[in-house]
Amino acid sequence: MSEGPGQSVSTLLQAMLDARRADHVDGANWLRRNHKEILATAREAVRGDDPRTAATFLTAAWELVPADMDTTWCDSLRECGHDLSATGAESPELAAVFRRSAAVYYARGDYRFAEAEGLAELAVWRELDDPDEHVAALDSLARTFLARDRLHRAMDCADERLEVHIEHGRQHDIAADLQHLGRLMLLADRPDTAVDYLTRARDAFDELPGVTAQQHARVRMLLGCALWRTGGEAGARREFSNALRVVVDVDDTTADKIRELLSTSSGAALPPSVLEDVEDDGGRVAHYGHDEPRPVE
Repeated sequence: MSEGPGQSVSTLLQAMLDARRADHVDGANWLRRNHKEILATAREAVRGDDPRTAATFLTAAWELVPADMDTTWCDSLRECGHDLSATGAESPELAAVFRRSAAVYYARGDYRFAEAEGLAELAVWRELDDPDEHVAALDSLARTFLARDRLHRAMDCADERLEVHIEHGRQHDIAADLQHLGRLMLLADRPDTAVDYLTRARDAFDELPGVTAQQHARVRMLLGCALWRTGGEAGARREFSNALRVVVDVDDTTADKIRELLSTSSGAALPPSVLEDVEDDGGRVAHYGHDEPRPVE
C-alpha cells in the first residue's frame, strides 16, 4: 500500500533522523543514495499545512549534507527553506533550517550563500525573544563576514550583540562585547576608537565579580596595544605592567607574552601576533563556527 503525503514526510524524516545517528560518513552516503526522494519530499512538505514539520524535515536533511554534495541539489534544498520562510511564521524551527544551511555553505567555502543563509536566520531571531540564539546567530554571521573580509559588517554584528546584552542587562556580556569591539577596531586600524571601547571594557570588568585574572590581563593587553598605536607608549606600558601583575602568579604563558610586550623598544612595532596571542573572550566568533552547528532543542 502506498503511503499518503503526510506519512511519506514523517517516514522519511524518521529515516533521516536514524541516519544522523550513524557516523558522519554513513549518514552522508545514505543521503546521496536517497537525495532525489529527499528533495521531492522536502518540496511536498513545504507545500503542506505543517510548517514546523517541514522545517524539521529540512533541518534533518541539511544535517546530513556533506561539504562536497552536488551544488545544484544544495541550491534546490536551499530554495525550499526560503519558500517555507515566505509562507510560514517565524519560529525556532525555521531559524534552525537557515542555521544548518549556512553551516553547509560555510563548510563548502561558499561564503556568499553562507552569508545569505545567516542573514535569514538572524531575521528570524530578531522577531523572537531569545537573546542567546540572537547572539549566537550574530556570532556565526560575523565569522562569515570576516571570512569574506567584510570587517565593517562584522562590526555591525558586534554592535547589535552589544545592544542585545544591554537590553537584557547582561553585565558580563556587555563588558566582553566592549572588549570585542575594541579588538575589531584594532584590526580595522582605528586605535583611537579602540582605546575608547577597551577603556570602557577594562572599567566594566573591574566592577564585576567573578572575573578571572586572565580576563583582567587580556583586556589590559589589548588596551595597551591600542594606546601604543596612538603613540601613548607610557600609558601602554602601564597597562602591560598591570596586566602582568594580575597573572604573574597564576598563568605563566600569559605572563611571558606580556613580558614580550614590555620588552618592545620605544618607537618599535609591537609583535605582529599580539592580537592573535590575546584570546578575545568577548569575541565568540573566534570560538564558535559554522562547522559545528549549535544544537536546537
